[in-house]
Amino acid sequence: MLADHQECDVVITATAPAGAAVHADGYEGFIDQTKHPSWSSNTPPATIGDRMRAVVLDATRTPPRFSALPSDIRTARSLRHTEPLVHLCTPPSDGRTVKWAAVEEALGIALPADYKRLVQTYGGGLFAGVLWLLEPGCPDAMYDLVAQTAEREEILAELWGAGVDKPSELQGHTRLVPWGYVEGEGHFLYWLVRPGVEPEEWTVILNEGRGPLWEAYPASCSQFILDVVAGTTTSFHFTDLDDIVDPEDRTRFSPNSQILSQ
Repeated sequence: MLADHQECDVVITATAPAGAAVHADGYEGFIDQTKHPSWSSNTPPATIGDRMRAVVLDATRTPPRFSALPSDIRTARSLRHTEPLVHLCTPPSDGRTVKWAAVEEALGIALPADYKRLVQTYGGGLFAGVLWLLEPGCPDAMYDLVAQTAEREEILAELWGAGVDKPSELQGHTRLVPWGYVEGEGHFLYWLVRPGVEPEEWTVILNEGRGPLWEAYPASCSQFILDVVAGTTTSFHFTDLDDIVDPEDRTRFSPNSQILSQ
């Protein structure tokens, strides 16, 4: 069964003035004319046999409605794991408003849509009693996205310069940008940024705080956090979380504004 925000490859099977019928993962669907890239760009109109990436906007309609607009695909990716996280872990009543253009200019990269939604929904703070979400503009540089990016790049450059072996994932033209920190253990969670790879496709990679090990996960930061909170993570470093975190803290979020004011 199709679900809202689901992303899949579709094939155009018929066209009409109102839009195009599509086949996706064994299901039939429809892309309204305004949800095809040709509506607002120089992309050629839909023709039978075209293949494209699309997301489910409304699985309850008959047929289900899809969109092939890049903006809708990015939005769906940002919602896919933040929405279930919100159901498990209540966000504070006041989210964050961030001037993302300035943040991205300072970092020199565009940030994943799901991270932006996390920060706007929760702000920076502590998930599951151990996992800090870094945020731009945090008054404590330890939990500030931009400050930690500069600091970790300097520290890692010193390590590589001293001859410490890089993990295989870091060979070639890659960059590490930190987005999370594990309280007590000192682990850092990074995005593995590769040339030509969209932010929504970045790999999460963890560097243990007191050792040389690295772990890579084909997941977004919101999916990684959701798996930790839900207890479904495959990360070795979070397998004993139930032994060190009170059950009520597992699904609790503590914002920086609360923690840092204590």
